[in-house]
Amino acid sequence: IKKVFLELGGKSAHIVLDDADFGMGLLTGMAVCFHAGQGCAIPTRFLLPKSRYEEGVEILKSYLGGMKYGDPQSLNDMMSAVVSERQMNRILDYIEIGKKEGARLVLGGERDTNYPGYYIKPTIFADVSNDMTIAQEEIFGPVMCVIAYEDDEDAIRIANDSIYGLSGSVFSGDQDRALKMARRIRTGTMNINGSSFFAPDSPFGGYKQSGVGREMGVEGFEEYLEIKTVAIPAS
Repeated sequence: IKKVFLELGGKSAHIVLDDADFGMGLLTGMAVCFHAGQGCAIPTRFLLPKSRYEEGVEILKSYLGGMKYGDPQSLNDMMSAVVSERQMNRILDYIEIGKKEGARLVLGGERDTNYPGYYIKPTIFADVSNDMTIAQEEIFGPVMCVIAYEDDEDAIRIANDSIYGLSGSVFSGDQDRALKMARRIRTGTMNINGSSFFAPDSPFGGYKQSGVGREMGVEGFEEYLEIKTVAIPAS
């Protein structure tokens, strides 16, 4: 039997609260295009308050719609191609599923043939309910699902309604409020107000079907150790 620790992906939720600076809080939406969306902890579910939902969707559309991409060697481009034709077709299949299940396509949703390689335009779906396939399954592409919530409790419920539990984030004008929410979300890592969990001394790993074990930090070293117990007679 070989000891293993596994990191198996996720469907991270980024919660923007009603008291947040929406310009800053939604800027993290650009992350959905990092590595063309092929990242385990990328926030692909954006949770916005119903009272500011359409405002948030328009901001996200302007951010991703104006993003430069194309040349992987250019410092000015934020996104390149997906890894293979097979993966591109898989992503496009998910986009079609999103349309059929009733999500509203706001941006992208197709291959970009202006570049050599397997490019997919940054894609945003609005009017997504959390039980839709695109909100539950890991697409591994530049596809964002924007979900409305009623209040803090509803946002926590939606964030936790996933088979995955790798990462997530909360953005709020009140850091204590954000921290209280982060503690109740069942993920191995959480970011608050634009901070990043990723550091050599911070253990990284997930709950539920996002994997077992941790890498980095002291806990990461301990994954390579085996405990031995030796008993001696009591004196």
